[in-house]
Amino acid sequence: MTIKKGNRKLSPANLEIMKVIWEKGEVSINDVVDAINAKRKSKIRRTTVQVQMNRLEDYGWLKHTERGRTYIYSAVVEKQKTRREILEDIKNRVFGGSRAELVKCLIEDADVSAEEIKELRALLKNM
Repeated sequence: MTIKKGNRKLSPANLEIMKVIWEKGEVSINDVVDAINAKRKSKIRRTTVQVQMNRLEDYGWLKHTERGRTYIYSAVVEKQKTRREILEDIKNRVFGGSRAELVKCLIEDADVSAEEIKELRALLKNM
């Protein structure tokens, strides 16, 4: 089954897997299982991760190479590109396409540290 990139959005479970892969670069299924289970109270089974990773490969998010009898997976789609696409989707669906409303919501509804405010000011100044 060949599915083109962009035809499938990441579910929360798929995003959890992709975060591990983006962080580590190249991983086996066992690497992903170990990384996810290290952060969870309820453990995920290897077969569940394997099925999800196979689907992510079918959807065009991952690719694999073989090292002996082990498949080693890496990301096809970049982390930053995915972040931008997710934020663009939220901006359009939730904030009517307004970047200002999105940023305003993030700032007003959270404890923003003095350091973060400094970073935001510098970012705006450089734009």
